[in-house]
Amino acid sequence: MAITLSSLPALFPVVGLVAVLGFLIKFLNLIIIYLRPSRFSIYAHKSKSGQAPWALVTGASRGIGYALVRELASNGFNVVIHGRDSEKMSRVASELGEAFPNRSFRVLIADAEEAAGKTCLNAPKQPGDSNPAPIDFDAIRHELQDLHLTVLINNAGGGPNNPVFMLLKEAPEARVTGNVSLNALFPLHLTRVLLPTLIQHAPSVVINISSLAEPGLPLLVSYGASKAFLMSATRALHLEMVMEGLENSVEILGVRFGKVTGAGGCSDPESIIIPSAETMAKATLARAGYANGIVVGYWGHALFQWISEALLLCLPRRIADNFMVMAMRRQVEYYDGVKAVKAE
Repeated sequence: MAITLSSLPALFPVVGLVAVLGFLIKFLNLIIIYLRPSRFSIYAHKSKSGQAPWALVTGASRGIGYALVRELASNGFNVVIHGRDSEKMSRVASELGEAFPNRSFRVLIADAEEAAGKTCLNAPKQPGDSNPAPIDFDAIRHELQDLHLTVLINNAGGGPNNPVFMLLKEAPEARVTGNVSLNALFPLHLTRVLLPTLIQHAPSVVINISSLAEPGLPLLVSYGASKAFLMSATRALHLEMVMEGLENSVEILGVRFGKVTGAGGCSDPESIIIPSAETMAKATLARAGYANGIVVGYWGHALFQWISEALLLCLPRRIADNFMVMAMRRQVEYYDGVKAVKAE
């Protein structure tokens, strides 16, 4: 039957009902995700020879990474802790050993900003070259091959510093390249070389950490774009697991964060929408085991994102863009104020 202009008013209640039902379904799904009990213990299994499970956490020296290590150790895992400063990581390993005497910790040193591009891979290092050597991912795989590795958490990441915010046209090449390496190339290559091991030690899980800034924010172009790259890779790799019939062997999970106090330079007091690093670590692990795909890790962040997106969708594009620009200007003012206080 053809739809005429005169019949359109009769369709409005139907459209409204569909919209309300869609709203309710999304809201119920949101509630279910965060009420389900953790199933992370399925990855804490011993090998056939009785070897204890191991997890690898990148960016583990402080903040959320350090909290993830402690949470994993509390749940029966030995942990490989990654960082780029060998002295600092040795101290962290000693602290963890004292806190968890029944667990083992191993240190992995690599500068995540130094994942090599194609040109660097093909060019041999010249005598007297003071530039750092690119990361040898095959060497990392070899270094960890004796472990019963069942968990890989690609947590290392973040935006550039000094300054945090910068227009792309003013950003030096090294700043942009290093940030893309940190957030995109390093986790992609690390997953690439360790995936065969994780398949062999199934069930296992790869958790890629992203941000609510992933859709793209001004003054954080390289950060948002590289995090979006990582989530796209997360989706694609999950489909590869499905294609090979391995989706029940290796879970590929993307977890998105908002502000976390004690991490990423945030010193705001803990609240419903700003959890502590410890709370965020627990929430991250709790999202695994349910084939969530890509999910916001903490319920307060998810609620904030859900409300924000609903409001922005109601606005014309130009107004929504202006709102985002205004919000970022306030963020810049906030960080400038924090820096000024610390400098006093």
